Amino acid sequence: MRYLLLLPLGLLLLSNWGALRSYFAESPLASELDLAGEYREKVVVSSGGFDRSFSYYLPSTHKEGAALIFVLHGSISSGEAIRKMTGYEFDLLAETNHYIPVYANGYENHWNDCRASADYSANTKDIDDIAHFAFLIDLFVQRHQIDPAKVFVNGHSNGGQMAYKLALEAPQMIKAVAVLSANLPVDTNFDCNKSGIPISIAIFNGTEDTINPYYGGVVELDGNESRGLVLTTDQTTEYWAQLAGADMAFPDKIVEYPETDGLPYTSVVATHWHGINDTDVRLYRLQGSGHVIASKIYDFPEYIGPNASDISGPEEIVRFFNGTLD
Repeated sequence: MRYLLLLPLGLLLLSNWGALRSYFAESPLASELDLAGEYREKVVVSSGGFDRSFSYYLPSTHKEGAALIFVLHGSISSGEAIRKMTGYEFDLLAETNHYIPVYANGYENHWNDCRASADYSANTKDIDDIAHFAFLIDLFVQRHQIDPAKVFVNGHSNGGQMAYKLALEAPQMIKAVAVLSANLPVDTNFDCNKSGIPISIAIFNGTEDTINPYYGGVVELDGNESRGLVLTTDQTTEYWAQLAGADMAFPDKIVEYPETDGLPYTSVVATHWHGINDTDVRLYRLQGSGHVIASKIYDFPEYIGPNASDISGPEEIVRFFNGTLD
């Protein structure tokens, strides 16, 4: 009798398997088999008294003086995961853009960012990730002769928060940053030192992000609200624009990207401000999109929210970074 009672439930789950699979599944459309260079996975080093790991792609076109681009994962994730989530595009683009992409791993899958209330171990143990990145930069200077004046950071979610921290506390170490799905924490949740030095930055945030709220509020991940309150995306952008001496009310350029993905409820608008010392501040408003990395070749699971597939995030980021070198 018990099995007969369970049968309808089993049939219900089976009949809805397609919907459930779509809700949780992710489907990269790019293949790392197309790559001409060498992928070096999970290199382990001793940094700050801990064993830390990273992976990186050495393009077949690599030569001395290349740039370095850190690609940082979000909470409970990894370098390998963010490489996949970006559709291997940072590797593909490295072949023609003269840089090495590095997929560093946070301490116990997290970065020690500026959010004071965060309860993950990287924060509670106060892991010195600034020193860790200084160590990694020196390592790549020694091993692959990268140009230390051409170091860039981009990160998603917790990785985006780490990019903010590097821009706030160590702008002398990096040329520019790109942040995806992250807003600066409010003052009462802020635990970083502000150098006050302007830096070029591009922010990509989705208006329908239920994890990092575009319009500010509590960051919530699977019911965990310990990451606390963040500013709105406009307030976050305004901080960097004002630091660069730009007026938010008078952008230098607004770019509306054409609709190409067949999803009329999503769109992308980029607003540019030019600041002192040739700083470039940009906001990519991903209208209708969720906690995603804008991509034309990677489908995020539905619970993350709608994708922003009118643009390629990696392509825009690499183009932005290249522009800071002109």
